[in-house]
Amino acid sequence: MNNKRFVVVLMSACLALLAQPAAAKGFNYNYIEGGYRNIDGDSIEGDGGEVGFSFGATDYIHIVGRYSHLSIDDLEDASRVDVDLDEFKIGFGGNYTVMDKVDLVLDVLFVDEELSGKVVKKNFVNKSRIDESNTGYEAIFYARVRALKKLEMTPHIAYRDVGSDSDTGFGLGVVYKFYKKLSVRFRGTSFSDDNATNLFVGIRADL
Repeated sequence: MNNKRFVVVLMSACLALLAQPAAAKGFNYNYIEGGYRNIDGDSIEGDGGEVGFSFGATDYIHIVGRYSHLSIDDLEDASRVDVDLDEFKIGFGGNYTVMDKVDLVLDVLFVDEELSGKVVKKNFVNKSRIDESNTGYEAIFYARVRALKKLEMTPHIAYRDVGSDSDTGFGLGVVYKFYKKLSVRFRGTSFSDDNATNLFVGIRADL
């Protein structure tokens, strides 16, 4: 990620931290989370860690950001891989309460991805350097549904347009509060074009 993009991410995160949290009504949009992420598709496989945040600027607007660092195990047309994937996301979302236990949410995020390392292509012996940087955006439309007192479900539709690739995915998330402001978070999304699955399992801390 170049310096200009890093400054954009940093300034947006600072604005989020300085934003006045929304009043505690209905669902909470002020939290941090971190955990394990896995991607598995026809053209790429890998896993690693992810951290993210959400801060409610008003009752209807929130600021969101994510960073993940993945070690890639397999790439299309490669026999050996020593590659890392860094992905930054920063953006805004709007949330609207349609029932006491249901919010509709739309998040739109700027995406910056960097793929770097060395690969050995099939039928070759020597390693070649790979250094790719792609930008684009991601839009996620989802519902937050309080199924039980401590259980929240988030069915979602995601559209990604990053670099030369675009795809639509469908998935489901689950948030289970196990202790005061701490929750277990699971999110799974399936994209059809690459037969890819994107999974996240981690801990969320409400602020």
